[in-house]
Amino acid sequence: MPTRIDKFFGKRDREAISEATADAERQTSGELVVYVVERCDPYGEEAWKGSLVGGAIGALVGALATWFYGGWGAPDELWILIGAQVGLLLGWLASQIEGVARALIGDEAMESRADGRAAEAFVEERVFATEARTGVLIFLALFEHRVIVMADEGISAAVPESAWDDIAGSVASGIRAGSPTSALIAAVKRCADILSAHGVPANQTNELSNKPRFRDE
Repeated sequence: MPTRIDKFFGKRDREAISEATADAERQTSGELVVYVVERCDPYGEEAWKGSLVGGAIGALVGALATWFYGGWGAPDELWILIGAQVGLLLGWLASQIEGVARALIGDEAMESRADGRAAEAFVEERVFATEARTGVLIFLALFEHRVIVMADEGISAAVPESAWDDIAGSVASGIRAGSPTSALIAAVKRCADILSAHGVPANQTNELSNKPRFRDE
């Protein structure tokens, strides 16, 4: 079954991002890495949270049914138990829906895990290992709806954090508009412009691959 990454980024999209990265790096010695993940964490908690909420609602419905209809000859507690069991199942099923799952996990937890996964990607792809420490990571987490732009110390001290946040916001806007590839290409170009404007000169050395990284995890 195709993943969300496959739906968002086909073969031509990936090639276009790679070509845009190569073009952008011709104007600066900075290294730009596009990194996309399906999700930052398995998030096992949404299943039990959904079941817990569903079970509580089901038990409440059972109790209300007993209150209004007198149990229809069955013991009152049986209706509450049946309601809780049905609610547990329905809550678990609901937790498999992305919007429900995201609500159960919560924005704070997703933001924290996206930050951690971006830092992991920064190390994994050795964005820190460029000669002048001018690597930039453009990190996109599809499930979490998070975009993070991280720059290495060779450029981060000279560029305000707001500049990277603006780029991240532009990518998010592009995805909402249904143009994820165009948004990432524009972000790559803007990062290169920032590096060039802050004195990171062009050279012919390509220290990191231009291909975007995709992780269906």
